[in-house]
Amino acid sequence: MLEISSCKLLRGLQPDYNRLLASHKNINGVLVTALSDDIKYDFESRYFWLWSGTKEDPVAGGTHTFLTKYWGKRINKKRINSYQCSERSGFMTVELIDRDLMTITSNAQIVFEGSLRI
Repeated sequence: MLEISSCKLLRGLQPDYNRLLASHKNINGVLVTALSDDIKYDFESRYFWLWSGTKEDPVAGGTHTFLTKYWGKRINKKRINSYQCSERSGFMTVELIDRDLMTITSNAQIVFEGSLRI
């Protein structure tokens, strides 16, 4: 995880994906985050995860499990609004209930539905 100085920089990141992929072999991704300059959000982030098969996760709920603790301490809040400023983008409200429990709330669009018979 890298915290950078501004969301303007964060939004403008254009990684060299080939060099990034070649730089490490044993990681899942690179998370970059910054305090938000938009009053609707507390922080923003992007998650580059080439090692998992795609360039960038549009809205990574998994990274928010530790971003919530990280930003919660930094800004002294338990309920935080976040924005993932990837190309597809999305927002979440995350709340730290206690040390080991949190909630993630957002909107989603069902793109596939089915059933499985075993």
